Amino acid sequence: MRHSFGIKIIFLSALSIIWGGVAYADSVDFYISSKGSDTWSGTLAEPNANRSDGPFSTLGQARDAVRALNKRAAAKDILVQIRGGYYPLSETVVFGVEDSGRGDSTVTYAAYPGEKPIFSSGQLVKGWQKVTTALPGLPEAAKGKVMVADVSERFFTLYDKEGLLPRARSAGFKPNEGGSKDRLRFPEGTLKNWSNLSDVEILIRPHHAWVLNILPLKSVDEDKQVAHTSVTASYLMNPLHFLGDLDSCWVENVLEALDEPGEWVLNTQEQKLYLWPRGQSPILYPQLKELVRVEGQVDELGPTDLPVRNLVFSGLTFMHGDRYSLLDGDKGLQHDWELHDKANAMLRFRGSENCVVEDCHFAHSGGGAIRMDLHAQNNRVLGNHIEHIGGTGILLCGYGPGTKDVNHNNFVSNNHIHNTGAIYAHSPGIFLWQSGENRVSNNLIHHTPYAGIIISGVMTDFFKKWSREMSPTIRWHEVKGKRGERSLEEVRPYLHTHDNLIEYNEIHHAMQQLADGNGIYIRGAGAGNIIRRNFIHHLLATTVMQSALRTDGGQRDTLITENVVYKCVSQGMQVKLNNRAINNFIVDIIPGTHKGKEEKPSYFKLYEGPMTGGAYQRNILYHPGGGNPRFYEEGKNFRVPVAALAKDADTDFNIYYSADDPGVSQSVLDKKQSEGVDAHSLSVDPLFVDPDNGDFRFHPDSPALKLGIIPLDVSKAGLLKD
Repeated sequence: MRHSFGIKIIFLSALSIIWGGVAYADSVDFYISSKGSDTWSGTLAEPNANRSDGPFSTLGQARDAVRALNKRAAAKDILVQIRGGYYPLSETVVFGVEDSGRGDSTVTYAAYPGEKPIFSSGQLVKGWQKVTTALPGLPEAAKGKVMVADVSERFFTLYDKEGLLPRARSAGFKPNEGGSKDRLRFPEGTLKNWSNLSDVEILIRPHHAWVLNILPLKSVDEDKQVAHTSVTASYLMNPLHFLGDLDSCWVENVLEALDEPGEWVLNTQEQKLYLWPRGQSPILYPQLKELVRVEGQVDELGPTDLPVRNLVFSGLTFMHGDRYSLLDGDKGLQHDWELHDKANAMLRFRGSENCVVEDCHFAHSGGGAIRMDLHAQNNRVLGNHIEHIGGTGILLCGYGPGTKDVNHNNFVSNNHIHNTGAIYAHSPGIFLWQSGENRVSNNLIHHTPYAGIIISGVMTDFFKKWSREMSPTIRWHEVKGKRGERSLEEVRPYLHTHDNLIEYNEIHHAMQQLADGNGIYIRGAGAGNIIRRNFIHHLLATTVMQSALRTDGGQRDTLITENVVYKCVSQGMQVKLNNRAINNFIVDIIPGTHKGKEEKPSYFKLYEGPMTGGAYQRNILYHPGGGNPRFYEEGKNFRVPVAALAKDADTDFNIYYSADDPGVSQSVLDKKQSEGVDAHSLSVDPLFVDPDNGDFRFHPDSPALKLGIIPLDVSKAGLLKD
């Protein structure tokens, strides 16, 4: 293990938080101001009388001045302070290897104390006129209320002062059977052969409940009720698997759907933008997907990279980036939840070491907030606020499976992340893929349409078959073994999502839109991952297809310990194979619904065997009453070859308790003990201090203490209080 983040990084991180992030240089070297000029020296916060000295006006000019200073001066910490104001970007600002801090020195771009600099790629839409002629298909409710402007650019998001404006969206519908990955069979009247068909996109949850695709239309045959897309979907475009009663498809960017305030339609053939305003604010369209990119010299096929080092971004705000599009040739991560090496985040690092993003604000954008791609080591992402974005909050995305393992030892802590996935609903708050030995701690993640945290790699099956989902990311020239026949043991050396520490995070109100997801999810990762002391609560979507914590198919060698799950729908924890669940509290699991029928809540779901080598010890499963809970859900499943049975694992010293009817939990324990399981376990009240209000500390005479169960205090999870 290379947990070099250790004491040094934690200490530096604490200093940066305590000192507001400006702890990297003794004096300011350059200033930037929205009232400055790139013809000035940049050495004063305000211009002097003759207006030759004063702040720069752009980040790019400051970068160039730092580059020149680095060449002529001895190695030193360099600080650029940025005055409050609005900084429009029409081109991505790129920092290269030559912009690194020299030696151990840092180069910091920080907000001027007490001020808020905002970087935005938003461009003002001008020339609005009220629509006075008839627009074919425009709903009656919108007539007389729609404005139009001439635009020559193509974009996929639009903003007013409140944030993201919704594109005009049709009513949802269920696809007809018989679709493929690029063919959609649709109910009569739902799609048309629009004159500007290339502008129209379908949004679909294709067959599976865990992903949303946005696909441009290529053709529509109204008579045959068949449409083709120009990009393939993740799965077959048929009704949802298990949830086939849900409307899983709709159309966006057609005038027929422009029926509410705030909605808009872009017609690139006419070069017209139509909008039903929801207020009086200016309207902005985005010019960029990436606002800032830190670009090292990465060798995508070779063994060695030259990363950018020691850059710090502190106290900055990033807004108004565009949404990315799924393109032919894109390499999907698991289930296309993200894309490999993709330009889809406002701040992107592509080859970086010892870089810091702290106390920054990312908001109102169509893509992700922060990506650390390919080579990323010893970076810190600390104390940022990420909200109302279309994609993923923070992504650590290494190289695909092979011998090149250079995305590790990063520290992601104390970030407040919420309302991600506003466009791509499967986007999580934090995503680790082929990235190991990181520490992800004390983050607060809430109100996400899908998962809170995903820890993922590449499953063995994708070394045997070919799919856009992950197979193209594999570095086949480095992988040993016979193609199509590689076993888990042959694949394991290439699974670099190993030895991560995921701790003290608070996750609530995740899983608000999609299904078959989790608060924290791990699959296809390597060994040694630890998920501990997290607080996951109030996952309240009504579908049965979710659990607060989940190790998915094929995942092994994971420790899940000292977590609290509270008031979550459907399942508390789903565990497979030899993973270990020790000293977790699962409290008040709520019944879910499936096809309109309520189903029993499940506290522990054992799904894939054999469980040999696994452990289920010193857990508390506490049901307050009602719903006839399933404390254990186990046995043979049609999708896996070996039954998942608690008796095959080391199962003991647990507490099962049904508060309104202790006989329910006692009968469960009696059955397990008759099978040779849970010899020392109890069906007793664990005597929590106040479980109804989320206080799971023990009274002094709690029987849990006699079983060696460690008390847990959820107040230590989430954002640091100091």
